[in-house]
Amino acid sequence: MKKKILNHTSVMIVLAVLVTFLAASVVTYNRFNTYMQQGVREEAQYICVGMEELGDSYLTEKLGNVSTSRVTLIAKDGTVRYDSEATPEKLENHSNRPEFIQAEKEGTSESIRYSETFAKKTFYYAVKLDDGSVLRVGKTVDSIYSTWFSSIVVLGILMLLVLIMEFIFVQRQTRELIQPINDLDLENPLKNVCYEELRPLLVRVDEQNRQIRQQVKELKEAEEIRKEFSANVSHELKTPLMSISGYAELMMNGMVPADHVQEFSGRIYHEAVRLSDLVADIIQLSRLDESNSEVPFEEVDLYELAEDVTNNLRNAAGKKNIELELSGSSEKIQGVRHVLYEMVFNIADNAVRYTENNGHVRIMVGNRKGHPFYCVVDDGIGIPKSEQGRIFERFYRVDKSHSRQTGGTGLGLSIVKHGATLHHAEINVESEQGQGTRMEIIFPEISEK
Repeated sequence: MKKKILNHTSVMIVLAVLVTFLAASVVTYNRFNTYMQQGVREEAQYICVGMEELGDSYLTEKLGNVSTSRVTLIAKDGTVRYDSEATPEKLENHSNRPEFIQAEKEGTSESIRYSETFAKKTFYYAVKLDDGSVLRVGKTVDSIYSTWFSSIVVLGILMLLVLIMEFIFVQRQTRELIQPINDLDLENPLKNVCYEELRPLLVRVDEQNRQIRQQVKELKEAEEIRKEFSANVSHELKTPLMSISGYAELMMNGMVPADHVQEFSGRIYHEAVRLSDLVADIIQLSRLDESNSEVPFEEVDLYELAEDVTNNLRNAAGKKNIELELSGSSEKIQGVRHVLYEMVFNIADNAVRYTENNGHVRIMVGNRKGHPFYCVVDDGIGIPKSEQGRIFERFYRVDKSHSRQTGGTGLGLSIVKHGATLHHAEINVESEQGQGTRMEIIFPEISEK
């Protein structure tokens, strides 16, 4: 960072010095030219006054003491009568000089001549005298380019001094700027904001810290759930296995009377079915945990799924003389068919399981404000208010004794919860103990193509 600041500052300073030098040179040069030209004009007027008093002798006798400019006296025919820097006889006729021609016409004239060879220019000012001759005064100065080139050494020394001072200043300033940043408490970045310019960054850091803390918390909770799940799986698998093993051992050792063999075989079969259901639910939960949104969605008719569920539960409902009713209409949603079936089946299956004989279970499919929904209402045993927040936990049972009697793996509502998360759906539960339960899945609004 220090290197970047030093480099950027150096470039900016060099550019600033160059621009300042060039601008100052232009301004100074232009002002000097203005003063020089005005001086030449005044000098020409002064010489004219002297010649009026002393004639041409003023040029030869007095001019050298009062002027450093080149003075030329040109006759009316263009011949040079006098020149302060050359022999008049050796000079060519000046009748073609622009300042001579203009002075002949207007009385005064000015002109500037450039010399590419010497990179110099000369300013000429000419005045027509009373006798028809022309007095010309010239001043030669260096061009602006020559001025710049002659100043390179001075400019180089100036830049070197500036860069040395800048290096020392930047080192110190950078250290003072960076130190507060190094001292920032990134665990609590907003506690002491050293620079207001950093506040947006520190706000994002603080937000990321909160997200990280939340993720760590969720990971710990997930780990606890995993450990609890593993322990529960072991327990739930062990129970039917021990029953099957015990009944089979009794039958193998001939300890079961012949008239009780069928009963024991039925118990073994019942525990085997329970074990199979448990394994199937565990596999389903594992798939939901691993797949998330990676599984492909398809168009599914929610009412058709509800019809299948109703038909599959008719026999179980009939054994308890429960009235099973389906109402609604076709509602198309996007989702995973087998997961959706497990969701709607488990809710309806729980309603049948936990509804007493001669009860009523109603399944409804519809649309509310653009949101398809699946709803199951029963008049069963209900769920206590204190337990409603835990019913979606794996292996959690409100009434464990009743659950053993009615069957079930304790994973049905967990599958529902995972399925709802996969489909971005919302689950609503309303229940009163002893009066029944209303459980509803509300799916996202279907966007029109």
